[in-house]
Order: sequence, then structure tokens, then C-alpha cells
Amino acid sequence: MSRQAEIQRAALDRASLHEAYAEGRFSPVDLVDEIHRRIAAESDRRIWLHLAPLEEARRQAEALRQQYAQREKPALYGLPYGLKDNIHVAGLPTTAACSALRDAARESATVVRRLDAAGAIFIGKQNLDQFATGLVGIRNPEGYCRNAFNPDYIPGGSSSGSAVAVAKGHVTFSIGSDTGGSGRVPAALNNIVGFKPTPGLVSNAGFLCNNRTFDVPPVLALTVPDARVVLDVIAGYDPLDPFSRQPPDDRDFLAPPRFRYAVPREKQLTFFGDAHAEVRYLAALDNLRAIGGVPVEIDLAPFLAANAVIFDSPFIAERALTYRQVIESHPEAIHPAVRDAILNARRFSAEETFQCLYRLAGLRQAAHALLRETAEVLALPTAGTIYCCAEVEANPVELNANLGRYTYFANPLHLCAVSIPTGLRPDGLPFGLSLIAAPFRETMLIQLGHRLHTVIGGTLGDGKQESGNSR
Repeated sequence: MSRQAEIQRAALDRASLHEAYAEGRFSPVDLVDEIHRRIAAESDRRIWLHLAPLEEARRQAEALRQQYAQREKPALYGLPYGLKDNIHVAGLPTTAACSALRDAARESATVVRRLDAAGAIFIGKQNLDQFATGLVGIRNPEGYCRNAFNPDYIPGGSSSGSAVAVAKGHVTFSIGSDTGGSGRVPAALNNIVGFKPTPGLVSNAGFLCNNRTFDVPPVLALTVPDARVVLDVIAGYDPLDPFSRQPPDDRDFLAPPRFRYAVPREKQLTFFGDAHAEVRYLAALDNLRAIGGVPVEIDLAPFLAANAVIFDSPFIAERALTYRQVIESHPEAIHPAVRDAILNARRFSAEETFQCLYRLAGLRQAAHALLRETAEVLALPTAGTIYCCAEVEANPVELNANLGRYTYFANPLHLCAVSIPTGLRPDGLPFGLSLIAAPFRETMLIQLGHRLHTVIGGTLGDGKQESGNSR
């Protein structure tokens, strides 16, 4: 096989790329050229908003090759990555899908500096729901990307472009932002892994945040081991982030061979009339049992009660702190559903803010106690259904809320979570299962998620990438 043919068919998971580099089949510079070719071939899909100049990416790749030619290579050597466009990169605009914003960055976010130092190659910034407000992925009035499997369907949001870019083989991984599910829902709807750490484990410094008190940078990747390596690089205390947290000493709690997974009471489980999603969820639970899982039924009420924090509480005011000025100065540039969601903060009083804080603290205690006492993980559909773009355009608020039923609560309750691809539905669309755990149980989640993904198998991303692990 020719060098050109080899690189054109290359999967971008870490194992495949590091194997190809080690065997000399192609170099990081060759890969940068190929990635730009792939992006150009799909430029009409609105996956990317800003690309780093090709020559700059090539120089970075060549510098890496020379620097580590005779040395041990860093963890992310030669791995291409992208960022959601609410994350600062020095020299590039940060628009959050609103060209009226164009916040020119003077310094790169902490996660970007850590990724670059570990040998990753920055490709560019990806599309999103405007101001990262939504779970559908089509709330960008200037144009949105589509589902990697069927363009009639939503990609999921708000980290829509970040998920589609991974699924389509444009990057090895992406860093998004997750307030109420934005790193998990688009992962599930595009057949990739979405790992959401505990709030505070990864720095938000250099992000345009929705809720600084509990936003997190998730990792979107093709495999669980890839997500783990990236998480290890970007995690850690950052004095630039006032909400950064030191993890407890027992954060390396390991997954037992036999473990308990919690499922909701039957009346608390809904798929919004989507029989395909229900079948895939039940099949995923069968796979959990196959890797040693024991089901335990719990009352999901304290988790569901925390859902209201995302769009129906005084916490909306945190979004207004970030975006109110551009909304008021450029109303014509704002998606109506985004504008209404953020300006909804005006109706809450200071007293209601403290009432919400007290109620959330109680719900957090109840949820943590349930997880400690009954199960290692909570196993839920990442999204109970998937919608056509036209359906969401016609009913943007209700359908968006439906997608957040099983994800909204995780960050307000300070939980960690991973969405695992569980195979395609009969209609050819992906489905994801979320494993949700107590704070700082990332190691356990990664182990269980990898065991589950290995048992399920299947393709990487959109199915057109051939992993080196399969050769």
C-alpha cells in the first residue's frame, strides 16, 4: 500500500497513530496535511469555525518530530485535536458561535497549554450551540453542523462540532464544555466516547463559561483509553481557576470485578415514544451484566429534581454575566431560544437564589448518599431519543429539555460521568449509555467504561475509520 493510501485510510485513535509513527508509515506532518484535506472535503458541513493556519500546524508537527526523534515521546505525541469555540487560543477569535462577540484571545486556556506541552497538535475551533446554550447542536443562526450518520438529524449539543469532528476522523479528540450534558449528548448521538470529569478537576481558566460554579471541560474521543490519557494530561489544580479543586486521596478507587449499577424505577424512565432507544438501552444493560454488573433499582427523584438548576433557576444569571452585554448590544445576532433562556435570569430574586443554593445542597447530599450506599454507578440512557433537525426547529425548547433529562443533574450535583457508544439502532443512528458516579470516581468510571466498550465492540466514530487495534 502506498504512503498516501495508508494515511488516507488511517484511523485517528491514539493506538493507531502511535503505531503508524513508530513504523514510519507516515509522519505528524503528513497527518496534518491529510486532516486539512478531510476538512476541506467537508467544508460545507459547518463542523469547524476557525482553523489554525496550515503552515503553523505543519511547523508544530515538524518541530515535534525533530524534538522527539531520539527521545521518549510524550503522551499525546502527534495527536491532532480541536476545541469548542468558547475556549481561548492565543491569536484566534473566540466567538461562541456569535460573530458579534469575536473575543480576541491574548492567552490560551490552561487546558490548551497542557495539551500542547504533551505533544498534541492543535487543528482549530469547532461549531457549537450559540453561547453553549443547548443540547441540540443546531442553535447557531449562522449555520450548524449535522449528525455524522444522517444529516437530517441533530448532532447534539452544545459541543456539536467537537463530537462530529471526532466521529468524522478530523481529530483524535476534542475538548468541549459541559454544563448540562454538552460533552455527553453529542458523543452519544455520534457514536463516540464523551467523558465528563467532576467539576473542578479540570481547569476552566480561559473558557467563556455558562456556569462557572460547575461547568467542566469534557473529553470527546474515539475510545475510553484515549479519553483517559487526555484527562490525565489536562486534570490538576490550577490557581487561575477559583473553582479548581484538589481531588481526595482515594480518587484512584478501582472498579471491582462485580459491581452494582443503579437503574431508575420503571415510571421514572421515559424514551419519549422512541422504541429503538428503549431497545438499545435494555441491550446495554445486558452488556453491563455480562461484565459483572448487578442491577439495583433506585429512586431517581433527587437527581431529576436537580435538573431544574440548568434552565429554570437563578443559576441562569451566571450565563447572563458572560453574555448579557452582547445579547443587548446585538440582539439581531442571537438565536431566539438562546436569548430567551439567558434573559430568563431577570425573573429571579436574591432570595430565590439562596433558596436554590440551599435546595441544591440538600439534593447533592441525597444523591451522593444514594450512590455510596446502593451502587458504584448509575446507568442511564445518555439521551432518551434523537430528533430530526426540522423537529427541533419547530419545537426548540421542549425537545431540548427532553434531551437533558438524564444529563442535566450531573454537574450541579458534582458527579462524574462517561457516555459509551453501545451500537447502532435499527435505523442506523447511534445510541449511548451513561455511567454516572460519585465525585472523583473517574478511575473507576474509566475502567468500567472500557470494559463495557470492549464487550460491545463496533466501529469507531462514523464507521469509516479502521483502528490499528483491529489489524
